[in-house]
Amino acid sequence: MKYLTYILIFLIIFSFHNILSDEVEVPKPAEKVDPHAHHRKESKKEEHQHELRADQIAPAGLMFPHVHKKGSWVLDFRYMGMQMSGLLNGSKSMGTYEALWFPQFDPSVSMPTGSLLTGGPSIPQTSANGYRYMSVPKSMLMESYMTSAMYGISEDTMIMFMVPVVKNQMMMETSNFDSSAMKSGGVGDISLSAAHRILKRNDHEFFLNFGISLPTGSIDERDWMPMMGNQKVPYNMQPGTGTINYLPGIGYSSKSDRFSWGLGANANLRSSKNQNQYRFGNIYELNSWIAYSIISWASVSFRVQAVYWDNIKGQDGSLDPKMDPQNDPNRQGGNRADALVGMNFLLDENIRFGFEAGKPFHQHLNGPQIAMQTMFNIFIRYDLN
Repeated sequence: MKYLTYILIFLIIFSFHNILSDEVEVPKPAEKVDPHAHHRKESKKEEHQHELRADQIAPAGLMFPHVHKKGSWVLDFRYMGMQMSGLLNGSKSMGTYEALWFPQFDPSVSMPTGSLLTGGPSIPQTSANGYRYMSVPKSMLMESYMTSAMYGISEDTMIMFMVPVVKNQMMMETSNFDSSAMKSGGVGDISLSAAHRILKRNDHEFFLNFGISLPTGSIDERDWMPMMGNQKVPYNMQPGTGTINYLPGIGYSSKSDRFSWGLGANANLRSSKNQNQYRFGNIYELNSWIAYSIISWASVSFRVQAVYWDNIKGQDGSLDPKMDPQNDPNRQGGNRADALVGMNFLLDENIRFGFEAGKPFHQHLNGPQIAMQTMFNIFIRYDLN
């Protein structure tokens, strides 16, 4: 991850150097000066900058910073789906039954003498070096439906208000060979953010953005679980975080006659622990993308993203880490690199649509942890001019 950070910083500095170099023009002494050439050049540049193209918006899975006309509103609707299955311990696959608890595999564990529904000391204890759980995840679908409203404060600054709705579905496997579905959902953490264009040279733009998310999403969702009854769902199934989170970022974008590209770095920094005495790990994300304008109203894109996230700090006392690895705060972190291909469309002067699909080409998880398999993103945007 740190090497990807160095590469991103180098590319931004290199691009910045090229921008400044492009500003220096050496006049040819033999040329006759045309007093109207400058105005024609500026007019052509302005026309080029305001040309409507499908690739003026970043790929569907990326809320890349940008600006709108002063006083204008934009409505944005997005769907993000992530399909997960299988277990990873580090970068190695781990079988479902390898992670489940069986007395014959671990002699230090005795069968419970009481009821698993009541909890207490009768629940079997796993050995210090074993991965023995009463249940493990088999597959999971995480879906987010996000509605955003954006407003241009000035030609260089915009603000955004976003409301996410989260829906999670999971299939569990238990040590008695029973499979069962688990579900949760609801409004997630609402966020307010701002993006400011700090530099614009020709078709090169640099942005700073900062946001804050509020703890509006639930962290106490419950569902029926095999062998446990009506219990609180694991950390990764909760719609919210329960904390105020800070969302800083930096971005660079540019374009030519047919191509557009961008680089960005973002973070999701958690504040103090929530009411259940834990906080999710910080998330750090790097993105790079390039798009090709096939025609003015359609473009194709390729994006690579790298994501790193920490373990959970603290612990929810009502989630028993011996029952499910998803309840273990020390088995939540990891890093992943994804490759995604997408298309954007300019349906109308004020309507844009795009989709994107991809999968990881690298994963390293503090497992056993359920692994990402595929992801799919869709957006539709309406400019209220």
